[in-house]
This record gives sequence, structure tokens and C-alpha cells, in this order.
Amino acid sequence: MSSFASAAFVGLILRRMALAGLEPPPELAPALRGLQPGGNAQVALALKRALLRHAAIERGAGFLLGIGQGIHDVPTDPTLDALRRAAGAADLLARWQRLESYHHSHHRTRIEAFDADGGSALLRHVSLGPVPPTPVEDIVVLGLLAALFQAIGCRGLDIEMIDANGTALAALRDDRILLDTAIPTESLAVWRLRWRQQPPVAAIQPLSETAALSERLYVLFDGDPFRTWSLAQAARALGLSPRSLQRRLAEAGARYAGIQRDARVKRATRAMLAGPASLAEIGYASGFADQAHFTREFRRVTGLRPAEWRRVALAPPPS
Repeated sequence: MSSFASAAFVGLILRRMALAGLEPPPELAPALRGLQPGGNAQVALALKRALLRHAAIERGAGFLLGIGQGIHDVPTDPTLDALRRAAGAADLLARWQRLESYHHSHHRTRIEAFDADGGSALLRHVSLGPVPPTPVEDIVVLGLLAALFQAIGCRGLDIEMIDANGTALAALRDDRILLDTAIPTESLAVWRLRWRQQPPVAAIQPLSETAALSERLYVLFDGDPFRTWSLAQAARALGLSPRSLQRRLAEAGARYAGIQRDARVKRATRAMLAGPASLAEIGYASGFADQAHFTREFRRVTGLRPAEWRRVALAPPPS
């Protein structure tokens, strides 16, 4: 269990506060100055909670629910890009849960019920420790999930937050924020979501046969390194049977898992050169199970740990 929050999430809160003309409390200024691009991926959980309490007092529940809408103004970001590539609501929730696990999040989102055909989900926001999420945290995380549902193409989103007594509080209706009450004091950790339109699951198209099989497989993995490609799915995308794919890779002296690992490491190196994202964000978006997995596989391919590789790659040339 972690007593930290995502620095990227805290940065999103700060940007939305700035757009609303809302300054953070002066006593938090020293800690906020330490949030440098590319720095630690986590900040103290108490800092996030203090920011949210301040925003709640100054702007109310509706503002908190709308913080997640800030993701629509971020054109590219490793973590958001991995989430926005989700092929439908079920895939998005799976990627979200994997993000919580990757960062050893203090809070987790559990799926109580899910109906893909009917366009509905019942979620519960829980804590791994004895202290449950606060209502403020419930509202902000739900708002972020709502924005992600919209980002992948779900429309007509209706959301209700349900308190411990079973009373439902309307949060969104047809994509519009309705939450205009004061911050509740009771838990709002159960969420009912409904959507009337969702993007169709894209069919996997066979890739060109002009390149070598290992290169075609690499391109497939590189297109969405976060996706957990089964052998059968990859074979279908390449226009082969699973047995034929295994046989032809063996004949070429290549390994399925090795090609997938190389694609993820290559994606990670490109992300490290492209911007200031933290290594934790890059590891998650590149498809690794956790930070230890990222470090181990990256070192196996490059001979260096991710931080060492980035330091060497970005060092100025000798004079």
C-alpha cells in the first residue's frame, strides 16, 4: 500500500485550478515547487488531499467532478495515451485497474457488475488500508474516469454516486455535469455508469506480408505495447494460425516473447527521448507489469537500467 499519489494527477488538479483562477493555499507552496517535469512520479498523499479540500471549499463538488475534463487538453502523455487507446469500456477499466496496481495505489476501483451490450457498469472505490477514500477523492476519481470514457468515444454518459444508505446522487446526465451540491460528508464510493453509445471494437486487420514475419510482429506490438496480445490474437492479425506463427518464428530463430519485450523497450526509449515524463509513467505506458519488470527487461535488452540509459542518452556531447 502506498501513501503517495500520482504527480501527474496532482499536476492536472493544479492546471484546472489555475484555469479557474484558484490559487493553492500558501502553506502548500514549498511542496508544490518540488513538482518538476520528469521528476518523481509520486507525491505525498496528504498534499493531494489538501489541494482537493481547498478546491472543494472554494469551488464546490461540480468543480471537483470537472477536474478530469482537463485530460482533453493534453494532446500527448504516456499514461493518458495508453488509456485513450482502450478498445471500449471493458478494456478501459482493465487498463485503469492496471494503472492503480502499477503505482501501488492506496485506492482501487473494483468492478461490481459490467454489461457491455447494455452499456452499464457498477463500480466501487475502495481502500487497501483501514481508512476509506474521502468523498472528495471519490468525486475527483469518478470525474477522471468519466472523462476517459468520453475520450474513447462513449457518449450519452449518465453517472450516479450512491452513498452508504443507498441514496443516489446524480453526477452526470447525458455528458453534462449536474453535481452542484456542497461536498457530502458521507462516502460516495459506489458509482453507477450508463452510456448510450460506445465505439465499435475495431477489427484486427491483417498486416502487409512484404516484411519479414518478425518485423511485422514487432510493428503489431509497437502499435499498442500496453495491450496484452495473446498468441491467437497476434496470429489472426498476421493472417496466420497460432501454430504457423510459432513454427515460422522458430524457423527464423525468433521468440514471440522476445519480440514483444523488444517492442516495449524500444517504445520506452523513444518516450524517454521525447519528453520529461517520469520513468514510472513510461514503464506503465510501454506495457510493463510494474517498475521492477520494466527495469529488469530494459536492462536485459540495453545493458543499463532505465535511469542510467536516460542519463547517458540525454547527456550533452563532450566539448
